[in-house]
Amino acid sequence: MKNRALLLALALGAGTLTACTSTSAASDPDAPLGILASSTPHAEILEWVDERDDGFELDISIVTGGPEANAALSNGSIPLNFFQHEPYLLDWQDQTGLDGVEVLAPVHIEPISLYSQQHATIAEIPDGARIALPRSASNFARGLLLLQDHGLLTLDSELDPAAVSQITLASITGNPHNFEFLPVEDELVSRTLDDPTVAAAVINSNYALEAGYDPSADGLIAESPVDNPYANILVASTDVVDDPRVIALRDALTSPETAEWIRERFGSAVVPVAE
Repeated sequence: MKNRALLLALALGAGTLTACTSTSAASDPDAPLGILASSTPHAEILEWVDERDDGFELDISIVTGGPEANAALSNGSIPLNFFQHEPYLLDWQDQTGLDGVEVLAPVHIEPISLYSQQHATIAEIPDGARIALPRSASNFARGLLLLQDHGLLTLDSELDPAAVSQITLASITGNPHNFEFLPVEDELVSRTLDDPTVAAAVINSNYALEAGYDPSADGLIAESPVDNPYANILVASTDVVDDPRVIALRDALTSPETAEWIRERFGSAVVPVAE
């Protein structure tokens, strides 16, 4: 029987991964593949394919995201991660100048949504209200685009929505409700809903699920998954992209069977790329 994946919290600092898993798996074909993943839905998806595929064995370590999870791949501490979309990865590369990582496949989309504990609709959010958004450049831009799509603000019309690092507070050309926008670390945005001074918050679906929110039922507005550029991706250190186990994992994550399980498990909160 295949060993159960090891789920643990990692202390990631200074670009170094301090955990029992390392890229020793890259040189030992019988060793489990180490992979960093967000707990929901990423680790759940990985556990599901791990239990059903004999082409690989996974050693899953839970992370909350952040640049350290990419640095761990770049410096050779661990071979794989699964927690981010490609604009986030590209922004990390632009900021750090680091390389040594490769996108293997898009797996699923988590439409980002606006939540509130105080208001049932966006029409109820009062003028001058404070709205929290994820701090990372790509997700902050994504939050502003969501608010624009639902008529809550206007962005510079000459901006390229794909160039997310260019979309900032300075890009807002119209704020008819005089909202105040509060950038918060991505993994902490859900906690701002407990603050009575925060009327609403734009939260990534993985963090919303972890906090107990149902994106379908609790979100006031949400992104469309159609032509959505924010598919969550499986990323590998360039040293392991040709490893047969890595290829088998990629194929398992993008299979129609996994897509069907994702739909059944998460509903519209997590949309598989594979059809």
